[in-house]
Amino acid sequence: MKAKKLLFLLIVAMIVFYIVGCKPINLFSPFVDPSLMGNDAKMDAGYVAIANGDYQTAINYFSDVINSSSGDQLTEAYLGRASAYMNEASPNIDDVVADVLNGEIEADDTGAVMSQVVTDGQYDDFFENIENSADDYNSATDNTTGDVDPGILFEAYQANMMAASGVAAKKIAATYNVNPWDGVTEAELNLEYAAILDEDMDHPDDIGTWDTPVTGGLAEFVDDEAEDAIMMEYLTNAYDALKQLKSNPPSAMSESDITNMQSGINSWVTNGLSNTALS
Repeated sequence: MKAKKLLFLLIVAMIVFYIVGCKPINLFSPFVDPSLMGNDAKMDAGYVAIANGDYQTAINYFSDVINSSSGDQLTEAYLGRASAYMNEASPNIDDVVADVLNGEIEADDTGAVMSQVVTDGQYDDFFENIENSADDYNSATDNTTGDVDPGILFEAYQANMMAASGVAAKKIAATYNVNPWDGVTEAELNLEYAAILDEDMDHPDDIGTWDTPVTGGLAEFVDDEAEDAIMMEYLTNAYDALKQLKSNPPSAMSESDITNMQSGINSWVTNGLSNTALS
């Protein structure tokens, strides 16, 4: 009996040694003490956590790698964490992106995308995760020296557009004080967010007014405010992702589709925010 127990302990020790010192094993790496894991093993564990729906654990693994890596591994870690944040914000995001690429949702209809991805009505949590995701996509593309995969560029575009929309929606919601959108409770505030981000609702400053100068929501509440610069950063990153995507668009999209999406961004930039058009 003692011999069998000793053999078992030796096998376990060999598995741990292999994980820490060599190429990690996907099956075991999530169960190893993170402090004993190399970055490759943490990357594997992060992807396993995403597959299991444990997005916060994935975020922690990828964050550890980001803090101790460089080059291609750093880029991959940013992308992994961006995906974890995106899935934390909206577990059905992959289905929505598929609908966009299949033409069931217009790629430049940010309001329609928003209405599909905010599944629980908790907009504050959604916006926080989306902004974190967009920031990581931007860090990943900035850290990439060669061509970026078209799928990643499209995800970066969507994340930045949703982040920009969230910045604007929060500003409008915070400053709009006419009933029934005075947002006294969290539930009421979430209803206001929902109305602002749905151009079919009757909110006077919904997302459908943001390309209208002077009277639209952006021009009225965001233009020349601190949120103007933050929103412009996300819009610029979205526009730049489309610039890179234009030479190699997804199969369901054409170069003219991407040009139209860029024009939509510039409608917000020039009309809603009174800034110079992006190019």
